[in-house]
Amino acid sequence: MRRESYLSQPSQLEIYQVFSGMDIILRKNIELVEREEIQDGKKSKYKVWECDEVQFHYQGKVTQEEIESDFDYWYAKAEEVPDASSVEDLSLEDARKAKYQEIVKACEQTIYAGVDVPTSSGVEHFSLTEKDQLNLFGKKMQLLAGEEKLEYHEDGHPCKYFSAADMQNIVDRAMFFVSYNTTYCNAVNMWIKSAEKASDLDQIQWGVKVPEEFQNEVLKDYMKNIASGGIA
Repeated sequence: MRRESYLSQPSQLEIYQVFSGMDIILRKNIELVEREEIQDGKKSKYKVWECDEVQFHYQGKVTQEEIESDFDYWYAKAEEVPDASSVEDLSLEDARKAKYQEIVKACEQTIYAGVDVPTSSGVEHFSLTEKDQLNLFGKKMQLLAGEEKLEYHEDGHPCKYFSAADMQNIVDRAMFFVSYNTTYCNAVNMWIKSAEKASDLDQIQWGVKVPEEFQNEVLKDYMKNIASGGIA
C-alpha cells in the first residue's frame, strides 16, 4: 500500500484487461485535503485528492461487480502478496478451486499420518497410506478366516505378531479414522461449494467445526461416536 495524490477525484476501482490477465488498482480512504507550499517566499494553499492505493496484476478473470461486492477482501489480499506482478486465486471461482485442493491435500496428509491404537502391549502408531490401508484390508480378511495370530508392525518397529483381538482393534480404528476424515472432507467440500464470496472461504480451514447445515447424516453419527468416547 502507498499513499497517492491526485488533482481530480480518483475512482475506488480501476481494471485494465491485458494479454496475460488484468491490471487492477484499488483505492480506499479517498479524501480531499488542503496542502500548503511556499514559492518565491510566498505561501499558497491548494487542494488535492489523497488515498491509500494498491496496484497488482491478476492472473485470471474477475468482474468489477465481484471486486466491488467483496472490496475489503481484495484490498487486504493485495496488501499481503509478496509480488504484485503475479497475483492469483483471489476471484470466487479461482479461490474455490484452490480451497478444494487445499482441503483434499490436508485430508490426505491427515489420513496418511495415521492413528494411535491402544493394544495389549501399549499404545502404538500406525500410518495409513494407501498401501497401509490395503495391508490392513488383508488383515481383515485373515480375521474373517479365523486367524488367531497375525503379523504386522507399528511405525518404525520390526514386524511382530498381534493377537486377533489386537488386530481387530487396529483394523477397526484405522477404518474408522479413514472413513471419518473422508466424510469430514466431503462435508467441508459442501461448505466450500456454498460460498457466495471469496472472503467466505477464508474461514474454511481443515479441522474447524463444519456448520450444522453442511453436516451430513454420516458425519453427525461419527461425531456422536467420538463425543461418547467410542472409536476415534
